[in-house]
Formats: sequence, structure tokens, C-alpha cells
Amino acid sequence: MSGLGAAILLLTAGYLFGARQGTLARDQLRRQVQLQAASLDQLQEQTSHDATERETSLRSAIQDVLAPLVERERISLDLAQLASRPGRRRELVPLLDRIAEVGRFETVLLTNEEGLPLAANTSGRHTERLAAAATRLSLVAEKVSGEHGVAPLSVMLRDVSEATTLCRIFRVQDQTLTLTALSNDPRLASVALDPALSKVQVALTAPA
Repeated sequence: MSGLGAAILLLTAGYLFGARQGTLARDQLRRQVQLQAASLDQLQEQTSHDATERETSLRSAIQDVLAPLVERERISLDLAQLASRPGRRRELVPLLDRIAEVGRFETVLLTNEEGLPLAANTSGRHTERLAAAATRLSLVAEKVSGEHGVAPLSVMLRDVSEATTLCRIFRVQDQTLTLTALSNDPRLASVALDPALSKVQVALTAPA
């Protein structure tokens, strides 16, 4: 009996040892699975975060590229929709006020071919200095036209303060005039003032 009991005890001990080892192995496997699952969740979260960052960066880049086009279209549409009153030349200053407001221009100035100011928006600043700059830019355009046979319609100048001066040269009857705008927007396009020219021409050809 003692031999049989010893054998039973040995078998039982072996079974218990094996069961314990199996439990430890299962626990270790469970922990590994949990760690792998956590790593997978972390990887998915990081991947999602990276994808969101890339999407945000791409959206920002597209907006930066399209911003000048959108702003140019906004100004063009708004200036084209400005109401002008035929027969009311005294409406010229209010018209320049509206052009400045729509285009977000600091100053809008109309000068003749001698460089003399004809009208400016009410809140315009440094109009005499701007008139002198417009005259010089018009002379540059005239020189280019004479030397190269190309007649520039607009001239843009950007200074060290990031301000942009845009001169739009046009004719009304037998006069050469310049509509000049001063802006702090670097997205300003050379055609920004074009939609407003017809409104200015209507005001200029009307009686005083």
C-alpha cells in the first residue's frame, strides 16, 4: 500500500505541477495577448492621429494656395456689384469710399495724367505722397510702352513695410487717368481694380 500510495502521491503531485504550469502559461499568454492588444490600440490611435495631422496639414496647404484666388474673386464680384448713379459726378468720393471698403484698401486715389489728385476716399491717408508715387509708376509704364511697344494697364509696387501700391491706368474720353489703391494685403492681384473702372468712368463722364 505504501508503494501504491507513493505512486498516487507522485502522480497527483505531477498533475498539480502540470496544472500549475499550465495556469502560469495561460496567464502569461493572456498577458501577452493583452499587451499586444494594447499595442495594437496604441498603434491604431497613433495612425489615426498621424492621418488627422496629415489631413489638417493638407487642408491648410490647399487653403493657402486657394486664398489669393478666393480673395481676388471676392473683390471682383463685390466691386462689380457696386451701384453707380449716372449723372451724379459728386458721387465720385462716396464711390471711392465703397471701393476702399470692399477691397479693404487703406487709400483709393484718382489722379489725372499730370499727377494731380482728382478725388480720394474719405479716410484716405498720405494722398499727396501716393499721388507722387502713382505719377512715377505711370511714367515707368509709359516708358515701357515707348521702348517695348507694350502698353501696361497696371503697375504694382510692394515696399519693405509689406504695403502694396496698385496703379490701374485707364482712359476716359481723351484723358489718361490712374486709379491707385494702397493695401496691406499681400494677396492683392494686379486686376483687383478692374471691375470698378466702369463705375468710375460713369461718374467721371457725368455732369458735376
